[in-house]
Amino acid sequence: MRFSYIVPVHNETRLLREKLDVLVRGLSERGGGAALLVENGSADASWQLCQALEQEYLSAKAVVVRAYRVPEAGIGHAYDAGLRKMLDLHPISEDRERWAVLTAADLPFGFTDVEAAAEYVQTARIMIGSKAHPDSRVDVNMDRAVASRAYRFARRTVLGSRVGDSQGSILLRADLARELVPLIAARGFFYSTELVYFAERAGESVRELPITLDKNDRKSSVKPVKDGVRMMGQLLELRARTLFRKRA
Repeated sequence: MRFSYIVPVHNETRLLREKLDVLVRGLSERGGGAALLVENGSADASWQLCQALEQEYLSAKAVVVRAYRVPEAGIGHAYDAGLRKMLDLHPISEDRERWAVLTAADLPFGFTDVEAAAEYVQTARIMIGSKAHPDSRVDVNMDRAVASRAYRFARRTVLGSRVGDSQGSILLRADLARELVPLIAARGFFYSTELVYFAERAGESVRELPITLDKNDRKSSVKPVKDGVRMMGQLLELRARTLFRKRA
C-alpha cells in the first residue's frame, strides 16, 4: 500500500510542524508515501508554514511533502483539492496500490487505522477508521457521543446507509477515487458522508476499522446542534438529488 495523506490545514500553526514530523516518520517506516498539505481559508500564517515545510522536506528520500492552497474554508474543500492533486501526481498504473488517507491535521487516530487496514487491502477499495467499531478505543464527551449516534440514525433513515461512522478517517484506493470524486458536491464536513454514500451506492464493501482515538486538548470546531441541523438538511438534499438522477 502506498499512502498519500490528505491533510486539511485551517489555522494550524500551533500543531502542524509537530504532527507533520510524526506523519513523515510514520510513512518512512512504512515504505514511503506522500503528505499533501491543503491550506484552506486560514486567518493565521498556516499557508506560509505549509510552504516552509514543503521546502524543509525537499530532501526527504521516502516521503513527498507538497503544499497546496484553496481560498475557501472547509474541510471538504481541502479533501477535494487534495484528492484531485493526488490523482494528478501519480500515474493510473499505480492506482491499485495507491491509497488516499483523509484525516485531520492532528492525526487523531495515529496510525491505528492504516495498521488495521492491511488485513482487508485485497477485499475493499474504501475503508474507514471508525469510532463506531466495537473494538475501537474512544474517549469522547457525552454530547459528542449522543450527536454521533443521532447522525448515524439519520443517515440510516434518510440514505439507507449501513456504515456506523462516516466521519472517521477514510482510506480510499485511487481507482475508486477517480470514480467518486466527480460525484461529490459537498465542501464542508458533509464531504465524507457523500463519499461514503456514493461508494455504498456503487456496491462497494465499506470496511470499518478499529482505531484508538488519541486524547488531546484540541477543541473541536464541530457545533453539534448547529452543524447537526445543517447536515440533516444536506442528508435530505442528497437523497432528493440522487432520486432525481435515478429517475432521469
